[in-house]
Amino acid sequence: MGFTLIELLVVIAIIALLLAILMPALNYVRKQARSSACKSNLRQLGLAMSLYALDHDDRTMPFSHDPGEYWFHQLAPYLSERAYKNNPQEHIEGMMRVAFCPVTKRQDRSEDSYYGSAYRSWRFMGGEGSYGLNLWLLPDDPIYAPAFPAENFYRKYSDAHSAVPLVGDSMWVGSWPFAGDAVPDDITGETGYPGYPHAEGYFMGRFCIDRHKKAINIGFVDSRVERVTLEELWALKWHQHFVPNNDVSIP
Repeated sequence: MGFTLIELLVVIAIIALLLAILMPALNYVRKQARSSACKSNLRQLGLAMSLYALDHDDRTMPFSHDPGEYWFHQLAPYLSERAYKNNPQEHIEGMMRVAFCPVTKRQDRSEDSYYGSAYRSWRFMGGEGSYGLNLWLLPDDPIYAPAFPAENFYRKYSDAHSAVPLVGDSMWVGSWPFAGDAVPDDITGETGYPGYPHAEGYFMGRFCIDRHKKAINIGFVDSRVERVTLEELWALKWHQHFVPNNDVSIP
């Protein structure tokens, strides 16, 4: 028995209605799955840093711009990807996939060094990723540390208590957040550098990106991972003398 045109239109209308009802739920589930994968990545990076510190007399890696010596190169062997350290481009698809938040897309390899955004990964020193390190945890820094208050740095890894952020969603490889840093005008990060200049007053902007509905995921020193709203970034203990700033509003 065949269907009439009206019956077919009714069936199509019902299917369209069901899809309209189900799509928001499916999108929500997909976003939740991506956020969970992001948290898993950050947890692995946190464990890798803990293992590194155990092997290096309770200290993090020296800050360096030498090939194969940046923090993500140094953590690679603790993520079962030893070859990445000296040849990152050929081993990004292996275990170092943990360096990418599933929400972000990869950068174009034609760029040698490039800031990311809320939706794109960064590229630097041959490596790529979506997360940035709390650089107050890298006190052995002859390049940038002289410009910052020495007492702010955590001299040993064990000096940083459980509430100190270690690594989180970011549009660059790392930062030195201050409580007085300004809220960026563009929380998508699409303006990139120089929209986020390398200057005091702007460093929090590298983490203040709209990657997970006006929030980012952060892995803490104790290896736990939490979703933190952008306003709450100013209330975390980023450095030794960080005084929480609760008077922050995100546009």
